[in-house]
Amino acid sequence: MSDSTPFISVVIPTLNRPQAIFEVVQDFLKQEYAHFEIIVVDASDTDNEELQSLAQRESRLNILRVAPRGTCFSRNAGVAAAKGDIIVFTDDDVRIESPTFLHVHAQNYTEKVVGGVGGRVFDLNEALNREQTGRVCHVSATGRIFPNATSPIRQDINAPRGGNMSFRKQVILDVGGFDEHFRGNAMREETDFSLRVVRGGWRIVYEPNAELTHLALGGGGSRTADRLQWYRDFFFNESYFFLKHFPKAYLLLLLLRKARAMAACWLYYGRGQWPWFVAPWQAFAEGWKLAHTAE
Repeated sequence: MSDSTPFISVVIPTLNRPQAIFEVVQDFLKQEYAHFEIIVVDASDTDNEELQSLAQRESRLNILRVAPRGTCFSRNAGVAAAKGDIIVFTDDDVRIESPTFLHVHAQNYTEKVVGGVGGRVFDLNEALNREQTGRVCHVSATGRIFPNATSPIRQDINAPRGGNMSFRKQVILDVGGFDEHFRGNAMREETDFSLRVVRGGWRIVYEPNAELTHLALGGGGSRTADRLQWYRDFFFNESYFFLKHFPKAYLLLLLLRKARAMAACWLYYGRGQWPWFVAPWQAFAEGWKLAHTAE
């Protein structure tokens, strides 16, 4: 296989979204790019019979059944099973209209120093859809994250959106894969991973022509229906990520940035109840302990 047509493995973790994952797989099967496979890493409660039937007819589709141990675990399992030189990661609640999506990802890897590619994401969250002419998908030197992924300008980034990114398989292995300590919604896991790639000397480029739509479905996925647990996971992931990559002296900045979310947890969802007040602080303490242990 030449550098211009590498074999691609598409890895899609899914959890209890049978119709959505079936539609995503069909989008990929319409791709004009010839050299690829699809690995659905399914942690759902029940088998997806429609998808399994499709896999029996379509040799490019593989279904890997795993225990529900989170997005990071599922992605690592998909990488371990992948045959491709390039791994494309996406979510089970996206739609891809362009038949050249994989080709656009692949063409960026003709540059030897490129270790990863982040694509353009149109989101139901309109705040993330405002087209930017400046930097997108990046983390500042003080740990502030700018997730907007709608710029028309190709550029270097360090924080691609997790639902539309790809990496060389060898790069993934070299940096140790995705950190499975991130839990629940696994927020910040892809940013943690990407920072490790960049600090390993690789470039990650933002490619505006590799675009998809994120549906942000409410049910299934890595989200929990337990709102209090969701907040515990959220604040843990935020603090653990921050303390892995930025000086502890900057922690006050993180607390200030999350003050609104902490207030929402306690006053809006928790209606002023004590467990909802202490949940963020307990999660921050757990993140501090784990980050300190990992040093």
